[in-house]
Amino acid sequence: MKESGVDTIKLPSMLKRVVAQLSILIIVALVAWQELHRPPTILSDVYPYLTSLPPALVKQCIKENQTFPTIVLEELLAISSTLPEREALPLIDQLKNNVPFSKLNWGLIPRNTQKIVQRHREILNKYTYYHPNKYKFPVIGSTWYEDSFGADREGGKRKHEGTDLFGKEGTPIVSICGGKVEQLGWNRLGGERVGIRGDEGNYYYYAHLQYLSTSLVKGKRVQAGEHLGTMGHTGDALTTPDHLHFGIEIPNGQWINPYPFLEVWQDCQEEGSS
Repeated sequence: MKESGVDTIKLPSMLKRVVAQLSILIIVALVAWQELHRPPTILSDVYPYLTSLPPALVKQCIKENQTFPTIVLEELLAISSTLPEREALPLIDQLKNNVPFSKLNWGLIPRNTQKIVQRHREILNKYTYYHPNKYKFPVIGSTWYEDSFGADREGGKRKHEGTDLFGKEGTPIVSICGGKVEQLGWNRLGGERVGIRGDEGNYYYYAHLQYLSTSLVKGKRVQAGEHLGTMGHTGDALTTPDHLHFGIEIPNGQWINPYPFLEVWQDCQEEGSS
């Protein structure tokens, strides 16, 4: 009876220790899972800078880089997009004379301004949307579009979170980059749509398609330029002209304006085919 009494007293305390240890293990596992699935941290200056670049300036820098291939495009664009022309030209001349970016003579340009140029160069090196042929234009054929990002939809109930590219029904639509199919098929607004998680982590949304490629499956990897379907007017575009709604959602859940990227991608595609 004595031994039985001792066991009766010790058992609850043992259970408490086991429960405490299991609780710690569960908490550690949850924290680890959250860290593994946490979206990549994107500094707040990245996409405001990228989407603020005038497409005409980007295209001008690309053409200048083709004339002077020894110049690094990202360096040329960082300088041209940040500094007034009178300050930018002496630096660009140095680049043309093969002076490394790290050895540039900045003259009277303030140190803080130099740091901004250097930061923009870092962004362009890491986020290569404007590097020729890194991304494909999504429409194969004639199309027209304008910058309608943020325009009212449904009487102001929501905002337009993409760019509409208009064309003929049946025009082929392709993936702008490599990635995995994350969403596929019908929804109320997008109709027949494809959602692709790009290799860099962004979500690319192709909506109102007429038909989807039969080769697409959720979880399947696609390559840049791979056929996704054809242009249509499904979903809430039933009464509108045929078009592709193209959207870009960055990992923090924010939709950004695709228009400047599209204009540069289209120009690069046309240059490559001419």
